[in-house]
Amino acid sequence: MACTTKLLSLFILIQLYSVAASNSHAHGDGHGNVTTSYCHPDQAAALLQVKQSFIFDYATTTLPSWQPGTDCCLWEGVGCDDDISSSDGSVTTLDLGGRGLYSYGCHAALFNLTSLRYLDLSLNDFGGSRIPADGFERLSKLTHLNLSYSGFYGQIPIAIGKLTSLISLDLSSLLIWMI
Repeated sequence: MACTTKLLSLFILIQLYSVAASNSHAHGDGHGNVTTSYCHPDQAAALLQVKQSFIFDYATTTLPSWQPGTDCCLWEGVGCDDDISSSDGSVTTLDLGGRGLYSYGCHAALFNLTSLRYLDLSLNDFGGSRIPADGFERLSKLTHLNLSYSGFYGQIPIAIGKLTSLISLDLSSLLIWMI
C-alpha cells in the first residue's frame, strides 16, 4: 500500500512538471524578442463547448479563466504549441485532471482539438458514461492519455489502440467490458 502511494505521488509530480513545462507560452525568437502563442478561435470555441458540458455546483471549480474573448492559451489546464516556427495557436495540452468536474459524457467538441498531444481527464466524474467510440482517431498526435478514475465504462475504443504516437495510457479503475 505504501509503495502504491509513493508511486502515485511520483506519477503526479511528473505529470505536474510536464504540464508546467508545456504550459509556457512566451517564446524567444533568437534575437532577444519574445513572442506569444495565441489561441486559434476554433480551438477556444471547442474548449468553451467542453466547459459547457460540465455541471457545476458549489463543490467544483468553474474554470474561471475560461472566458470568451480571452486567449485560451492562458487558460488553466490549457497549453498551446510551443514551437515558435510553427505555432498556429493550436491547443496541444488539456489537463483537467483532478478538478472534480462532473459531466454526463465526453463532449464531441473535445475531438476538434486535433493537435492535442497531452489529454488528462482523470479524477473527474463522467457519470458512468461510455468511453466515446468515435473521435479518438482525430487525436493522432496524442502522446499522453489519462482517463483514470473518471467514471467511464465500457469497451476501450479501437481508435485508442491505433494512436501510434501514444507513449502513456492510463485507464486505471475503468469498468471495462471484455468481449
